[in-house]
Amino acid sequence: MNNKEHLRQTSLEILSIVEDLPTLPDRFLQIQEVIHENDSTLQDLTDIIQTDQATSAILLKVANSSYYNPLGSPVSRLSYAISRLGRQETGDIALSMSLLYGFAIPASIHVIRGFWAHAFAVAQISRFIATHHPSAKQAHPDELFMAALLHDIGRVILGMRIDMSYFEKDFSGYEENELIAAEEKYYGINHAEVGGVVLKQWGLPPEIYRVVANHHQATPESLDTMICMFADDFVSKHLKFEYNIEDVQMKLRDGLLEQAVEDFTVAYA
Repeated sequence: MNNKEHLRQTSLEILSIVEDLPTLPDRFLQIQEVIHENDSTLQDLTDIIQTDQATSAILLKVANSSYYNPLGSPVSRLSYAISRLGRQETGDIALSMSLLYGFAIPASIHVIRGFWAHAFAVAQISRFIATHHPSAKQAHPDELFMAALLHDIGRVILGMRIDMSYFEKDFSGYEENELIAAEEKYYGINHAEVGGVVLKQWGLPPEIYRVVANHHQATPESLDTMICMFADDFVSKHLKFEYNIEDVQMKLRDGLLEQAVEDFTVAYA
């Protein structure tokens, strides 16, 4: 067994100890349950979110932005902000914020914010393409949003369980292939594969963990994975220096979603 194979086996053994792995945050699961419950109301969503000051503040900031408040009528109550944003956009932001604060990632808050802002943008763009591109009729928007939101969860697990110094390594400027190669050099396994393994262990459906596991090596046979891979690259090019979920939300509404659909058309015509 060579060194790379040994590293891979060690990493897989660590991942197999389910009791020692982090799980999806309780707040994430609660918000997801409300979003997907047909009988739930905006008040149910409000009741969960209002216990978290940071998420409440972000929702108020977005709701009072020029895009959502073109008439200049500010709102100061969370329930009004949620009504203005709507169920889907409120849920998207709340889910992302629950991940931001739900994992004890060993990194600076600046790095953590940027990490989840990137994931949030990839998820938004993936679902938008899945619902607006003429050739994406076979895509699954809701599952794709969740897969894209969690597409880099393997990096979180690498940093929390395999190598506590993971986020201290200078991977920030790496291209996709360079990052994969560096991870396999250090750990014998890459973050996409780690993400697929962990999401499967968490009990998420194959439609989600397969996209995560393959988002750096998508093939035309998997439309959802192709969309996620494209969105990941698009965000890295156009939103590389955005470090806040709320800023990403507002920039996406300033033409980037439509541009993503156009660019996807050119890339996969």
